[in-house]
Amino acid sequence: MSAMQITEKPLPYVRLAALTETVASQPEVAAVVGPLFDQVADVLRDAGAAPGLPVPEYDMNKHGVRITVGFVYDGPAIDGIVIVELPAVEAAFTATHLGTMETIDDSWDAVNQAITAQGATAEGACREVYLQSESEDQADWITELQQPVTRS
Repeated sequence: MSAMQITEKPLPYVRLAALTETVASQPEVAAVVGPLFDQVADVLRDAGAAPGLPVPEYDMNKHGVRITVGFVYDGPAIDGIVIVELPAVEAAFTATHLGTMETIDDSWDAVNQAITAQGATAEGACREVYLQSESEDQADWITELQQPVTRS
């Protein structure tokens, strides 16, 4: 595996057509994300809207992991899904994960190690932006990992 390039940059405001669910622990996340994406996509298509880029947001809290799964969307509200606004972020560490979701934890570990090594602190929910995610086997997927940070 080649060394991952991790950069620090601001994140733009993102508006999603989404659904949210909370799971008790990290291992449960994978089983929830795919079906939630399918649900949101179905509602959008039934309403005649085209799903934009898929973006999940993960927020760890005392209840577990709150997962918000959605597609970039600038249309009107639609029954069955919610509009979620992810605020612009002044600073985030980002990296590009190539390939399947099976190895994405390794990429997140590299991002978190870089944050610590550079004296920053992860702040708030992290995001993944699926820049390319059409193939079933995920071999050619391109995912941008985004973790907002603060510096003391």
